Amino acid sequence: MATHELPEEPVFAFAPEYDLPDQPQQIRIVFEGMGGYIPTALVALSLADAERLCDRLNRRLGLDREAWSRLVARSMAAGRGDAPLH
Repeated sequence: MATHELPEEPVFAFAPEYDLPDQPQQIRIVFEGMGGYIPTALVALSLADAERLCDRLNRRLGLDREAWSRLVARSMAAGRGDAPLH
């Protein structure tokens, strides 16, 4: 099992699951520079609803959709095949 150490001030974002776009979406937390994700108990009924929820959550972190989408894309690319972070 891989271990991950968070920096003192991690950069993170909330993201939809994206695995099955036509299904309810679990909201996940992804971290800059780390593959994988941390699952949450938050769920949206559609991808559009999930993206709007993530917009609201990420806005409080100072991230617009373009910024959090880039962070999520980098995390997904870094974590191909990764399981959730524990």
